Amino acid sequence: MRLAVAVCSVVVLFVGAAVAAQTDGRLLTVRVYLAGEVDDGPQAGYYYVAFSTLPGLLTGPTPTGENWTHYALYYRGRFYFASRRTLDLPPSLFRTTLPPEPYTRGNVSPDRRVLSVDVPLQALWSLRGGQDPIKVNVVTADRWYRPVDALGKGPDDPLGFVSFDPQREVLVRVQAPAGNAPPSYDVVGAELRVWVP
Repeated sequence: MRLAVAVCSVVVLFVGAAVAAQTDGRLLTVRVYLAGEVDDGPQAGYYYVAFSTLPGLLTGPTPTGENWTHYALYYRGRFYFASRRTLDLPPSLFRTTLPPEPYTRGNVSPDRRVLSVDVPLQALWSLRGGQDPIKVNVVTADRWYRPVDALGKGPDDPLGFVSFDPQREVLVRVQAPAGNAPPSYDVVGAELRVWVP
């Protein structure tokens, strides 16, 4: 009987450790800094935070849509989140990807110049099952889905994304050149932070 209890205890410990290894309760908060106030009007465009968990140093999310595995979207007062289930090539990405789901983990600062979104790390790693670095880009697009600005040197910079390793980093801040887009769509910086709620 004691042997059976000891074996059961060991099994429970191993199963508990395996479940804990698969469950990561940390959140990645991405703050997007704009030169002007976010546009929510009837002619408003789109504000994307693009994520990629694909391997390779140069395979981060580009302003035109390549290599996105997930994205958060802010559009006319609401946040949305989706994982990419289809491979849409630009310029179709912003139109034909499966519609994102409404998302409650986003907010706009009181001065309306900062967008913030919290994403569970487990949601980003779910497609590949690993804990690889996460590459992040911020893309603003006009109402016709044309990219207006992004991190790096703007919408023509395919390597302007940020690589972030939650296993080694807790906080990363980046700046982007100001003045290369209308203020409401001009991305001037981003902050990535990992934390436990």
